[in-house]
Amino acid sequence: MTPETATAEVAKSVTINIVSVNMAFDLDTITVPAGAEVTINLDNQDVGIPHNVSFYTDSSAADAIFVGDLITGPDKVTQTFTAPAEPGSYYFQCDVHPFMNGTFVVE
Repeated sequence: MTPETATAEVAKSVTINIVSVNMAFDLDTITVPAGAEVTINLDNQDVGIPHNVSFYTDSSAADAIFVGDLITGPDKVTQTFTAPAEPGSYYFQCDVHPFMNGTFVVE
């Protein structure tokens, strides 16, 4: 087995911690490897306000990559999904408050 083969067989995974506070996310860009298993730890600190983190192919939010569960703060949730295999710039947002959004970069 060559080193290249060994690397290819290792599962990629990444954990992202994101906080929603004062009606905003603390991240505006999330970057992950293509095809990686992505674990999102959402910490909603907005008391009495529901938030989620959902990932889409673009800002139209028409084609979902992953739609996160809504949680009403203060609360935390951990969810996992697989990033697209195709590198590029995608989009994430809170579905309740679409002005809470950012760029999801797949490398």
